[in-house]
Amino acid sequence: GGAGEARRPKYCWLHEGGEAGPREEASRDGACPLAAQRCGWRRTLQALDDAFAAHGPFDGVLGFSQGAAVAAALAALVSGRASAAAGSGGEVAAEAAAAPAVRFRFVLCCGGFVGAAPELGALYERSAPIAMPSLHVVGEGDGVAPGGGGEELVRLFCPARAEVVRHGGGHFMPAGKRFVERYVEFLDAQRG
Repeated sequence: GGAGEARRPKYCWLHEGGEAGPREEASRDGACPLAAQRCGWRRTLQALDDAFAAHGPFDGVLGFSQGAAVAAALAALVSGRASAAAGSGGEVAAEAAAAPAVRFRFVLCCGGFVGAAPELGALYERSAPIAMPSLHVVGEGDGVAPGGGGEELVRLFCPARAEVVRHGGGHFMPAGKRFVERYVEFLDAQRG
């Protein structure tokens, strides 16, 4: 864009500073580095809990890019809630109590990465391995997700319940027939 063009708004779950939540943020030549998006988890979790309460129930959650980092955190929360109910994972109980409506059975993480927000790191760590069925779409040429982010995110999930679809492209979810067939196969397996 030219010097006289107005900045386009960027919507995000997590951002660089302050304690906002899902919000509009002025874009600076695209987006801020994903590793710098460390703020806003509490308001984001509240907004998602409100959405689950108003529009749920949901069987599964799909997240792309930063949304995949948040979807994985929600999967950790739900998985940790189940562990806490079974007598372990008590540290997750307080976090789960903050989002009682967030409930689902499977997650799809596309172009994802491990979120940099400290609360997400703690949630991932306390819930690992995340036992929820998951499908991860990872681009081998993804230059957006930091440092092999998709593969790092996969490692947070229970290997027996995590499926991975790799493609040779970048930061996108491929829509070719063979990829769509894999997505549908995963979704069909989640019927219950």
